[in-house]
Amino acid sequence: MTKGNAATMAEPVHDPVSADLAGRTLVLTLKTPGKPNVPGVPMYRRLTALLGDARSDPDIANVILQGAEGSFCAVDDLRILSEGGPLSVSQRGEGIEELHRLVRLLRAFPKPVIAAIEGGAVGAGASLAFAADMIVAAENSYFALSNAKAGQVPDGGVTGFLDPALPPQSAAEMALLGERVPAARLAAMGVVNRLAPAGRALDTALDLAAETARGAREAQSGMLALLDAAGRGDLEAQLDREKRAITRALGFVEAAAGIAASKEKCVPTFPTPAASEPPSRAAVETDVTRLFGTRLPIVAGGLMWLADAGYVAAAAKAGITGFITAASFADPGALRAEIRRCRDMADGLPFGVNISMLPKLVEGERTRQIFELVAEEGVAFIETSGRSPETYLPIARAAGIKVLHKVSSLRHAVKAQSIGVDAVSIVGAECGGHPGVEMIGSMVNAGLAASRLTIPWLIGGGIGTGAQVAAVLAMGGAGVVIGTRFLVADEVRAHPDYKQALIDATERDTELGMHTVRNTVRALANDTMRELRQIETERPDVTIQDLLPLVSGKIARQAYETGDITRGVLSAGQSLGAITGTAPLSGIVGELEEDMVAALRRAGGLLSASTS
Repeated sequence: MTKGNAATMAEPVHDPVSADLAGRTLVLTLKTPGKPNVPGVPMYRRLTALLGDARSDPDIANVILQGAEGSFCAVDDLRILSEGGPLSVSQRGEGIEELHRLVRLLRAFPKPVIAAIEGGAVGAGASLAFAADMIVAAENSYFALSNAKAGQVPDGGVTGFLDPALPPQSAAEMALLGERVPAARLAAMGVVNRLAPAGRALDTALDLAAETARGAREAQSGMLALLDAAGRGDLEAQLDREKRAITRALGFVEAAAGIAASKEKCVPTFPTPAASEPPSRAAVETDVTRLFGTRLPIVAGGLMWLADAGYVAAAAKAGITGFITAASFADPGALRAEIRRCRDMADGLPFGVNISMLPKLVEGERTRQIFELVAEEGVAFIETSGRSPETYLPIARAAGIKVLHKVSSLRHAVKAQSIGVDAVSIVGAECGGHPGVEMIGSMVNAGLAASRLTIPWLIGGGIGTGAQVAAVLAMGGAGVVIGTRFLVADEVRAHPDYKQALIDATERDTELGMHTVRNTVRALANDTMRELRQIETERPDVTIQDLLPLVSGKIARQAYETGDITRGVLSAGQSLGAITGTAPLSGIVGELEEDMVAALRRAGGLLSASTS
């Protein structure tokens, strides 16, 4: 450190990132011994972990990123490939996903991030620099998108950062040629905030950090979120964001201090915010928590008409994964708006979109359009179901999206694994909605899956308690899918009478229908399900067209809105027996977590002392 009273934070040997405190500024230094700070998965993961810790530390006001030994990240991508040989698809995918996870965190980080550039910021290093909120660069430093020289394309979001920052011709030149662009040229264009003498970028960045540290911290967090969102929506959407941010900021003690200082015509002294909740850490580590970056191995499956931005954002904040149901939005523009609303509400936490495809492709289906829309919006995850998503996987892969495919049998899970999905969820006969025609139970699916699958697998169907989650984990599963248990969450926008009907129901209060058309559904027992059963019993040759007046999803939607549960196919599984009342989603998830941990401890206690 060259300035301030620095206290070095604990770090492992050969750490690719060192962390030092200079007053209220956390300085993160990229360092690869003997090399010009070569980026890679270990560096990305270490940066992500350190930023995660700093996010809720009240003693840290802002962050500076710099490189060691006079270079930010001056590595030639072409030289790396020529020396190390071509990377496998899985290696490329892992590195890209870790970089993208880091970039998402930087853009959603609630405190100012300043990049201090000495030497070169090249390739992924340039992506990290442009992802920062502000850039300080030495006069003799440079930036380069060297990807083109290696026959690649830029990644890490850099094309999105340059598009509004540079004239389109300058951005094209930088991307297509991969040549060095002097920091002074970018400063003239407004991309670099401060130029510093060679060797003094950190000092200048620390001065800039000290200025920001004197500001109102909560208000700064709101401003950064607004600035990041500004390029993603229209004026009306941005005005709505500003209204929410201003209303929230007026409730902070900082606002009172600022208003009082204004009356006294003096410089305000803003209080340091109280410590926030510690960064969430996985309650258990599984392939699912690592895949989705969640605290718990639970997926809130898509709920037709009900899985909107409010519900999905609540799932993200509760430490699980949720999916907006694309089929709930007839207009692609409405889906795009809902994704953006969810992004605002989720405070930077990742979420997904459910794309349910009909078993057979029909004329006018917009599946490809929806995949492309989701990719354009930078959504991290997609849940698919209905038929094979193989045709659309290239779209997801190109966008770095992870795909969870939902199936109703193990044989379909094996097929999904062969086409390259990232994970599968297998729903058993107990599930609400469509359990398939084979009607194999969740316990059987869980017992057999480990011997047939090598990718992460989840079990759904009748899962409503934490002990069941623990059982799936013990059988080799990576997590569970829950739908019915969450239907009574406060964030689910459904009529109170509908939720009360679910509370009153037991595991015996569901019925099966639509066997005759090979589209079996399990739903809440009501007049419609009884009529459906009678028709199918009396007319084994009935067609789906004959049943549509009964099973149309529009009827179910009316039940959610009016509370009249006598009509419509209201999907519900046998986990109805676990529902005891309404609660915030975080409360339901908390109960599941406590139950899961207790069950895992009970199971561990059964081992004898001699068991190795």
